[in-house]
Amino acid sequence: MPDALFDPQLFPHVTADTQAAFRFLYGLLLLGTLLQALPQARRFFLSERWGGYGKSSPYVDAVQNPVVLPIVLVAWFAAGGLLVAGRWTVWAALANVLLCHYFFIGMRWRGVLRGMGAPGFMTYWVGVAVLLLELTRAYAPGAQGTALLALQVDLALVFLSAGVYKLLAGYRENHGVDLGLANPQWGYWWRAFRRARPDHGILKLLNHLGWATEVAAAVLMLLPPTRFLGGALILFTFALIRTQIRLGLLCEMVMLATLLYFHPGSLGQRAVDALSGWVPRTATAAGERGTFGAILAAALVAYLVLVPLVHAGLAVNLYGRRLLPLGLQPLLERVTGIFGIIVWRVFSADVVDFFVHIHRERRDGGGRELLSRYGWRHGLRYAHVGEAITITSLFTTIKYYPSNPALFEERLLRYARTVPCPADCVLVFEYRHVAKGAERFEYVSVAEFTVDPAAGTVSERRLSEGLSIAPVGFGPVHEAARPGTYAPVTR
Repeated sequence: MPDALFDPQLFPHVTADTQAAFRFLYGLLLLGTLLQALPQARRFFLSERWGGYGKSSPYVDAVQNPVVLPIVLVAWFAAGGLLVAGRWTVWAALANVLLCHYFFIGMRWRGVLRGMGAPGFMTYWVGVAVLLLELTRAYAPGAQGTALLALQVDLALVFLSAGVYKLLAGYRENHGVDLGLANPQWGYWWRAFRRARPDHGILKLLNHLGWATEVAAAVLMLLPPTRFLGGALILFTFALIRTQIRLGLLCEMVMLATLLYFHPGSLGQRAVDALSGWVPRTATAAGERGTFGAILAAALVAYLVLVPLVHAGLAVNLYGRRLLPLGLQPLLERVTGIFGIIVWRVFSADVVDFFVHIHRERRDGGGRELLSRYGWRHGLRYAHVGEAITITSLFTTIKYYPSNPALFEERLLRYARTVPCPADCVLVFEYRHVAKGAERFEYVSVAEFTVDPAAGTVSERRLSEGLSIAPVGFGPVHEAARPGTYAPVTR
């Protein structure tokens, strides 16, 4: 095999041109993410006190209010613009990471937006990568290899965790990506996939590829000689996903992250550098700042040791269904909360085997109007991936916390108050299951939840006694003790 495919060194490297392209493209994707979110900003970035998705508290209200929001947005857009221009990149990257961490990590369990799910997480994660590369290039060149290694291992473990979860949560039984493709809330071509036979060989192949490519790519990304091959596999996988699934700019962010595996001399590096020579580069350090570089390198090595242990702890909680011994559970949850480490449930059956229609219904029985028409043709709100994540997360609350109905009702009411609803109307949330028929996929109405935002009430009406919103009958899904942990509930 050509030597250009391999990097035999333990500590990886990227060329200056590849790093500049990485920073530049991230700046563009960040601006794109913010532009897509701008029409939704009052819901996404305000607390419920002002009609937003964030759960009200003194801390949240102090940040997510109509006075601070314009300042936040201006600063965020400015950070993206500076990254594109290659000016003050360390400070711009730092400002962006702080904002991303607050809204996409810190607010993950404090709002129904769920930190915008995987798209929000990847916006944050790639932002951290930009910050580390710019910081080390400017102030600690000797630590850049360590920073790049930490990033590569971290991302590889994210995909290893996600692939294992898919394997155990339905993909090997042909329940996973096929449900998402036939789901109008997620798939671009759901009409065509709905007419397909659920047992078609292509769908079975896609499900097995769904978990196997992530596991295989993660292993390749962890091994120094095959890092580029693993990154390339993820790049092409997400390029394909981009053509099928409505995920905002998640696929582009993941594809960009694979540039971190394009070591000098690789085919990917040569292609990137050939196409991006015109991108403005940032200045390198005038000299090594020894103390700072040593502290940064030590922190990165500590993270390299910590992150596999954290993923192992999450596996004990999720698959072993037990707490960590010796009082380590609170420490695990503290670390995962700070760094945003979770098990990716992106496109597992428990997430994509249903969708929700939101209706506005007259109190006098005069008819109902469908509000949640997914796709850009029907308006901006229900075209945004954040809205699909929000609605999905509302109803997976029933699956993940079945003995805590008050949590579901509180979240559903908070969301319902953001939906226009005149005094003479109520809102009806229709839960529809994506079922596999003999010849095609079927949409089965399982239950309706009538919400009166003014009165603050939620009532449920069962529509199909043979189906339940409870967790799927296979896989590791179980009731968690509370949001933010995979530790099982104890009674």
